[in-house]
Amino acid sequence: MSNSSDKVQTLHIKQFTAFEEATFQFSRGINVLLGENGTGKTQVLKLIYALLKVCETSQQPTETPFSRGEETFFKFFPKHENLLHRYLTTRLPQRADLALEYADVRLHWSLETPLALKWINPNPLPLPPTLIYLPAQEFLSINPGFMATYQKRELPYDATYYDLALALNALPLRPLHLVDVQDILEELKILLVGEGWPKEEILTQQDQGRFYFDLPEGHLGVQLVADGYRKLGTLWYLLRNGSLTNESILFWDEPEASLNPKWMVKVAKVLQQLARLGMQIFIATHDFLLSYELSLLNEYPNAKPVELRFFSLQKPAGRLGVIVESGKTLNEIKHNPIVEAFAAHYDREADLFYATDSETF
Repeated sequence: MSNSSDKVQTLHIKQFTAFEEATFQFSRGINVLLGENGTGKTQVLKLIYALLKVCETSQQPTETPFSRGEETFFKFFPKHENLLHRYLTTRLPQRADLALEYADVRLHWSLETPLALKWINPNPLPLPPTLIYLPAQEFLSINPGFMATYQKRELPYDATYYDLALALNALPLRPLHLVDVQDILEELKILLVGEGWPKEEILTQQDQGRFYFDLPEGHLGVQLVADGYRKLGTLWYLLRNGSLTNESILFWDEPEASLNPKWMVKVAKVLQQLARLGMQIFIATHDFLLSYELSLLNEYPNAKPVELRFFSLQKPAGRLGVIVESGKTLNEIKHNPIVEAFAAHYDREADLFYATDSETF
């Protein structure tokens, strides 16, 4: 079990991207971000990831550690004045403030124009654990040759994809090093190939980064299987090669993308198991089943409850920036865009039904 204090505890954002000012108090377990498109869910995930990477690279031996951290930050957020678009209507100097509390240490940065990241009052910080960012787009099919092409700056992808390619490049561990995650590996294996499949390795890497599935249908390159298989296969392989451990922090943008809804209950169970190991998890989702399955963990806790927190991001009419509402269950959140969409759908169906019924009579 990982040290419970080695977690991301808070994030404060001021005048950055879609946020005028917002504070997040995170759970040590699973954190779920909800909101309509354009409310900044992915930005929050990437911001936490980028700031932890800044901390990581700033501790590496170099003559200018903070400059190196600044270079790291702009690999995830390309330099553009719209990062500070809260003040674009004025001619005053623009500035964003970013504060991250990790492992009981609060770190503070300012982002100013011309764009430069400044570390205010840097404190000693424990080296962050392994960070894994899973984008909404599946990655296995574009992995071959990705690192070499990315390094030549020939691909329009941010550094989260490059970091994922590095993590996938690690070789599988011996079974004796996988005791903690063996049950989760088996859960994912059953989801992908069903019960009773005799092969232990369902996903292998060969031919300079090319991945292959061993499925009941045969030995297939990843391009021949569905995107949903690739997404869950990526998670399986990162656990199998030790890139994801109980010490890791996992960021997963839209886990539901390309997945059949019936799989979401199983995905929620896998996330619960990962959190029980000690992993801190951040998710951005639009999915009804996934969010509600996770909410049930807190509404009906079992013998091994998982810490969980939901965040609803909204852009109310007349407000400049996004506001944030949070709760331990979905029932504690007043503005849930997923529920609101389903309620509106039900109302439309009822209107159509009664309109048809009245025409009949």
